[in-house]
Amino acid sequence: MKKLCTVLLISCIFISCVKQKEPQPDFSFAFLTDIHITPDRSAPQGFQQAIDTVNKLNPDFVITGGDLVMDALGQARCRADSLYQLYGGLMKGFKMPVYNTVGNHELFAFYNKEIDTLDPDYGEGMFRRYFGNPWQSFDYKGWHFIILKSIEQTPSRGYEGKINPVQMEWLKKDLAKVDDKTPVVVSVHIPFITVYNQWQEGGQQVNGAGSVITNGKEAMDLLRKKNLKLVLQGHQHYYEDLFMDGVHFITGGAVSAGWWGGPIGKMEEGFMLIRVYGDQIKPEYVDYGWEARK
Repeated sequence: MKKLCTVLLISCIFISCVKQKEPQPDFSFAFLTDIHITPDRSAPQGFQQAIDTVNKLNPDFVITGGDLVMDALGQARCRADSLYQLYGGLMKGFKMPVYNTVGNHELFAFYNKEIDTLDPDYGEGMFRRYFGNPWQSFDYKGWHFIILKSIEQTPSRGYEGKINPVQMEWLKKDLAKVDDKTPVVVSVHIPFITVYNQWQEGGQQVNGAGSVITNGKEAMDLLRKKNLKLVLQGHQHYYEDLFMDGVHFITGGAVSAGWWGGPIGKMEEGFMLIRVYGDQIKPEYVDYGWEARK
Protein backbone atom coordinates (compact mmCIF):
# COMPACT_ATOMS: atom_id res chain seq x y z
CA MET A 1 0.00 0.00 0.00
CA LYS A 2 2.87 2.33 0.86
CA LYS A 3 4.47 1.71 -2.57
CA LEU A 4 1.19 2.42 -4.33
CA CYS A 5 0.79 5.74 -2.46
CA THR A 6 4.35 6.71 -3.40
CA VAL A 7 3.72 5.96 -7.08
CA LEU A 8 0.46 7.93 -7.01
CA LEU A 9 2.18 10.88 -5.31
CA ILE A 10 5.00 10.94 -7.86
CA SER A 11 2.45 10.67 -10.70
CA CYS A 12 0.44 13.57 -9.29
CA ILE A 13 3.57 15.72 -8.96
CA PHE A 14 4.59 14.86 -12.55
CA ILE A 15 1.11 15.66 -13.93
CA SER A 16 1.04 18.92 -11.93
CA CYS A 17 4.41 19.96 -13.39
CA VAL A 18 3.28 19.19 -16.92
CA LYS A 19 0.09 21.22 -16.44
CA GLN A 20 2.01 24.21 -15.10
CA LYS A 21 4.46 24.30 -17.99
CA GLU A 22 4.19 27.56 -19.97
CA PRO A 23 2.58 26.93 -23.37
CA GLN A 24 4.75 27.77 -26.35
CA PRO A 25 3.57 30.60 -28.63
CA ASP A 26 2.83 29.93 -32.28
CA PHE A 27 5.27 32.75 -33.05
CA SER A 28 6.51 36.04 -31.66
CA PHE A 29 7.66 39.39 -33.00
CA ALA A 30 9.26 42.52 -31.62
CA PHE A 31 7.99 46.08 -32.02
CA LEU A 32 10.67 48.78 -31.69
CA THR A 33 9.61 52.38 -32.01
CA ASP A 34 11.11 55.87 -31.60
CA ILE A 35 14.73 54.80 -31.98
CA HIS A 36 15.92 58.30 -32.96
CA ILE A 37 19.36 57.16 -34.05
CA THR A 38 22.08 59.81 -33.96
CA PRO A 39 25.90 59.51 -33.89
CA ASP A 40 26.07 61.26 -30.51
CA ARG A 41 24.46 60.65 -27.07
CA SER A 42 25.82 57.05 -27.19
CA ALA A 43 22.78 56.24 -29.34
CA PRO A 44 24.59 53.73 -31.62
CA GLN A 45 25.76 51.77 -28.56
CA GLY A 46 22.27 51.93 -27.04
CA PHE A 47 20.55 50.76 -30.21
CA GLN A 48 23.11 47.97 -30.61
CA GLN A 49 22.27 46.83 -27.08
CA ALA A 50 18.57 46.77 -28.04
CA ILE A 51 19.40 44.76 -31.19
CA ASP A 52 21.46 42.27 -29.16
CA THR A 53 18.58 41.85 -26.71
CA VAL A 54 16.12 41.23 -29.55
CA ASN A 55 18.46 38.67 -31.10
CA LYS A 56 18.69 36.79 -27.77
CA LEU A 57 14.89 36.71 -27.52
CA ASN A 58 14.84 35.42 -31.12
CA PRO A 59 11.42 36.57 -32.35
CA ASP A 60 10.35 35.60 -35.85
CA PHE A 61 10.60 39.18 -37.15
CA VAL A 62 10.77 42.84 -36.14
CA ILE A 63 8.40 45.70 -36.90
CA THR A 64 9.67 49.22 -36.25
CA GLY A 65 7.24 51.99 -35.35
CA GLY A 66 8.82 55.07 -36.90
CA ASP A 67 11.09 57.90 -35.80
CA LEU A 68 13.99 55.68 -36.74
CA VAL A 69 16.37 58.65 -37.08
CA MET A 70 16.81 61.59 -34.74
CA ASP A 71 15.53 64.04 -37.32
CA ALA A 72 15.32 64.62 -41.05
CA LEU A 73 12.54 67.21 -40.86
CA GLY A 74 14.76 70.28 -40.68
CA GLN A 75 18.15 68.99 -41.79
CA ALA A 76 20.38 69.51 -44.80
CA ARG A 77 20.45 66.54 -47.19
CA CYS A 78 23.92 65.36 -46.11
CA ARG A 79 22.90 65.25 -42.44
CA ALA A 80 19.62 63.44 -43.13
CA ASP A 81 21.39 60.99 -45.46
CA SER A 82 24.03 60.24 -42.84
CA LEU A 83 21.33 59.41 -40.25
CA TYR A 84 19.53 57.08 -42.67
CA GLN A 85 22.85 55.37 -43.44
CA LEU A 86 23.63 55.01 -39.73
CA TYR A 87 20.24 53.45 -39.03
CA GLY A 88 20.42 51.19 -42.11
CA GLY A 89 23.85 49.92 -41.14
CA LEU A 90 22.86 49.12 -37.56
CA MET A 91 19.57 47.56 -38.67
CA LYS A 92 21.55 44.88 -40.51
CA GLY A 93 22.51 43.54 -37.06
CA PHE A 94 19.07 42.01 -36.57
CA LYS A 95 19.10 38.26 -37.24
CA MET A 96 15.51 38.26 -38.49
CA PRO A 97 13.49 40.23 -41.07
CA VAL A 98 12.70 43.88 -40.29
CA TYR A 99 9.62 45.78 -41.52
CA ASN A 100 9.96 49.55 -41.11
CA THR A 101 7.18 52.04 -40.37
CA VAL A 102 7.82 55.67 -41.28
CA GLY A 103 7.63 58.33 -38.56
CA ASN A 104 7.43 62.10 -38.73
CA HIS A 105 11.18 62.43 -38.15
CA GLU A 106 11.94 60.43 -41.31
CA LEU A 107 10.14 63.00 -43.51
CA PHE A 108 12.91 64.99 -45.18
CA ALA A 109 12.94 68.81 -45.24
CA PHE A 110 9.39 69.63 -44.12
CA TYR A 111 11.03 72.34 -41.99
CA ASN A 112 13.90 73.14 -44.37
CA LYS A 113 12.45 75.60 -46.88
CA GLU A 114 15.70 75.66 -48.86
CA ILE A 115 14.64 72.24 -50.21
CA ASP A 116 11.96 72.40 -52.91
CA THR A 117 8.87 70.26 -52.37
CA LEU A 118 9.48 68.74 -55.85
CA ASP A 119 12.87 67.38 -54.76
CA PRO A 120 12.74 63.55 -55.13
CA ASP A 121 13.96 63.11 -51.53
CA TYR A 122 11.40 65.54 -50.10
CA GLY A 123 8.97 64.20 -47.51
CA GLU A 124 8.75 60.40 -47.75
CA GLY A 125 11.13 60.35 -50.76
CA MET A 126 14.26 59.67 -48.72
CA PHE A 127 12.52 56.89 -46.79
CA ARG A 128 11.46 55.32 -50.11
CA ARG A 129 15.03 55.52 -51.40
CA TYR A 130 16.33 53.54 -48.43
CA PHE A 131 13.45 51.27 -47.42
CA GLY A 132 10.85 51.21 -50.21
CA ASN A 133 7.12 51.92 -50.01
CA PRO A 134 6.06 53.37 -46.63
CA TRP A 135 2.87 51.29 -46.66
CA GLN A 136 2.79 47.55 -47.20
CA SER A 137 1.29 44.32 -45.94
CA PHE A 138 2.43 40.75 -45.41
CA ASP A 139 1.08 37.47 -44.02
CA TYR A 140 2.65 35.26 -41.39
CA LYS A 141 1.32 31.98 -39.99
CA GLY A 142 -2.31 32.87 -40.59
CA TRP A 143 -2.08 36.52 -39.45
CA HIS A 144 -2.23 39.59 -41.72
CA PHE A 145 0.09 42.53 -40.98
CA ILE A 146 -0.44 46.05 -42.36
CA ILE A 147 2.05 48.93 -42.12
CA LEU A 148 0.71 52.42 -42.79
CA LYS A 149 2.15 55.91 -43.13
CA SER A 150 0.22 58.05 -40.64
CA ILE A 151 1.77 61.49 -41.31
CA GLU A 152 1.00 64.14 -43.92
CA GLN A 153 2.28 67.64 -44.61
CA THR A 154 0.22 70.68 -43.58
CA PRO A 155 -0.01 73.82 -45.78
CA SER A 156 2.60 75.50 -43.57
CA ARG A 157 5.05 72.59 -44.11
CA GLY A 158 4.38 71.16 -40.70
CA TYR A 159 2.89 67.70 -40.18
CA GLU A 160 -0.33 66.16 -38.91
CA GLY A 161 -1.59 62.66 -38.27
CA LYS A 162 -3.42 61.48 -41.37
CA ILE A 163 -3.87 58.50 -43.71
CA ASN A 164 -3.78 59.96 -47.22
CA PRO A 165 -6.42 59.10 -49.89
CA VAL A 166 -3.99 56.96 -51.92
CA GLN A 167 -3.35 54.76 -48.90
CA MET A 168 -7.04 54.62 -48.04
CA GLU A 169 -7.80 53.16 -51.48
CA TRP A 170 -4.88 50.77 -51.16
CA LEU A 171 -6.15 49.70 -47.71
CA LYS A 172 -9.62 48.94 -49.09
CA LYS A 173 -8.11 46.71 -51.79
CA ASP A 174 -5.73 45.04 -49.36
CA LEU A 175 -8.47 44.22 -46.84
CA ALA A 176 -10.75 42.91 -49.60
CA LYS A 177 -8.29 40.03 -50.05
CA VAL A 178 -8.27 39.17 -46.30
CA ASP A 179 -10.63 36.51 -44.94
CA ASP A 180 -12.99 37.83 -42.28
CA LYS A 181 -11.61 35.35 -39.72
CA THR A 182 -7.93 36.19 -40.31
CA PRO A 183 -6.43 38.11 -37.33
CA VAL A 184 -5.15 41.54 -38.43
CA VAL A 185 -2.31 43.67 -36.99
CA VAL A 186 -1.69 47.30 -37.99
CA SER A 187 1.44 49.39 -37.40
CA VAL A 188 1.38 53.20 -37.48
CA HIS A 189 3.60 55.88 -36.00
CA ILE A 190 1.15 58.59 -34.95
CA PRO A 191 -1.55 56.83 -32.89
CA PHE A 192 -5.16 56.16 -33.77
CA ILE A 193 -6.04 56.36 -30.06
CA THR A 194 -3.96 57.56 -27.11
CA VAL A 195 -4.61 58.81 -23.58
CA TYR A 196 -1.08 60.14 -23.06
CA ASN A 197 -2.10 63.82 -23.11
CA GLN A 198 -5.02 63.13 -20.76
CA TRP A 199 -2.68 61.22 -18.43
CA GLN A 200 -0.25 64.13 -18.36
CA GLU A 201 -2.62 67.11 -18.39
CA GLY A 202 -6.02 65.84 -17.23
CA GLY A 203 -9.06 64.15 -18.72
CA GLN A 204 -10.27 67.21 -20.64
CA GLN A 205 -7.00 67.72 -22.51
CA VAL A 206 -7.55 67.66 -26.27
CA ASN A 207 -5.34 65.63 -28.62
CA GLY A 208 -3.83 67.88 -31.29
CA ALA A 209 -3.57 67.12 -35.00
CA GLY A 210 0.07 66.14 -34.53
CA SER A 211 -0.61 63.57 -31.80
CA VAL A 212 -3.43 61.44 -33.31
CA ILE A 213 -4.57 60.43 -36.81
CA THR A 214 -7.12 63.09 -37.71
CA ASN A 215 -9.07 60.83 -40.09
CA GLY A 216 -8.48 57.75 -37.98
CA LYS A 217 -12.16 56.83 -37.77
CA GLU A 218 -12.37 56.47 -41.55
CA ALA A 219 -9.49 54.01 -41.58
CA MET A 220 -10.67 52.27 -38.41
CA ASP A 221 -14.15 51.75 -39.91
CA LEU A 222 -12.48 49.76 -42.68
CA LEU A 223 -10.24 47.78 -40.32
CA ARG A 224 -13.01 46.90 -37.86
CA LYS A 225 -14.94 45.12 -40.61
CA LYS A 226 -12.20 42.50 -40.35
CA ASN A 227 -10.85 40.54 -37.38
CA LEU A 228 -8.68 43.42 -36.08
CA LYS A 229 -6.68 42.25 -33.06
CA LEU A 230 -3.81 44.66 -32.56
CA VAL A 231 -2.82 48.22 -33.46
CA LEU A 232 0.84 49.10 -32.82
CA GLN A 233 1.65 52.80 -32.36
CA GLY A 234 4.59 55.07 -31.52
CA HIS A 235 5.23 58.80 -31.23
CA GLN A 236 4.44 59.27 -27.53
CA HIS A 237 7.55 57.58 -26.04
CA TYR A 238 5.23 56.03 -23.46
CA TYR A 239 3.84 52.51 -23.12
CA GLU A 240 0.05 52.28 -23.32
CA ASP A 241 -2.14 49.20 -23.73
CA LEU A 242 -5.74 50.22 -24.38
CA PHE A 243 -8.16 47.33 -24.88
CA MET A 244 -11.53 47.99 -26.54
CA ASP A 245 -13.95 45.63 -28.27
CA GLY A 246 -11.32 42.90 -28.36
CA VAL A 247 -8.63 45.14 -29.93
CA HIS A 248 -5.33 46.09 -28.26
CA PHE A 249 -4.06 49.59 -29.06
CA ILE A 250 -0.44 49.39 -27.90
CA THR A 251 1.76 52.47 -27.92
CA GLY A 252 5.16 50.91 -27.61
CA GLY A 253 7.29 53.13 -25.40
CA ALA A 254 10.59 54.17 -26.98
CA VAL A 255 13.91 52.48 -27.66
CA SER A 256 15.52 55.89 -27.06
CA ALA A 257 13.36 56.69 -23.98
CA GLY A 258 13.93 60.46 -23.61
CA TRP A 259 15.86 60.80 -26.90
CA TRP A 260 18.83 58.95 -25.36
CA GLY A 261 18.83 61.26 -22.33
CA GLY A 262 17.34 58.80 -19.87
CA PRO A 263 13.78 57.87 -18.85
CA ILE A 264 10.70 59.99 -19.50
CA GLY A 265 9.05 60.11 -16.11
CA LYS A 266 8.99 56.46 -15.01
CA MET A 267 9.23 55.19 -18.58
CA GLU A 268 12.52 53.40 -19.23
CA GLU A 269 13.95 52.67 -22.68
CA GLY A 270 12.54 49.49 -24.19
CA PHE A 271 10.50 47.70 -26.83
CA MET A 272 7.54 45.35 -27.13
CA LEU A 273 7.74 41.58 -27.44
CA ILE A 274 4.46 40.20 -28.74
CA ARG A 275 3.80 36.48 -28.32
CA VAL A 276 0.99 34.99 -30.41
CA TYR A 277 -1.18 32.09 -29.24
CA GLY A 278 -3.82 31.04 -31.75
CA ASP A 279 -5.75 34.26 -32.43
CA GLN A 280 -4.68 35.95 -29.18
CA ILE A 281 -1.61 37.94 -28.15
CA LYS A 282 0.44 38.35 -24.99
CA PRO A 283 2.37 41.67 -24.96
CA GLU A 284 5.47 42.31 -22.83
CA TYR A 285 7.46 45.52 -22.47
CA VAL A 286 11.18 44.70 -22.44
CA ASP A 287 13.56 47.12 -20.69
CA TYR A 288 16.82 46.19 -22.39
CA GLY A 289 18.98 47.74 -19.67
CA TRP A 290 20.67 50.70 -21.38
CA GLU A 291 21.65 53.64 -19.17
CA ALA A 292 22.12 57.21 -20.40
CA ARG A 293 25.64 58.61 -20.16
CA LYS A 294 25.87 61.01 -17.23
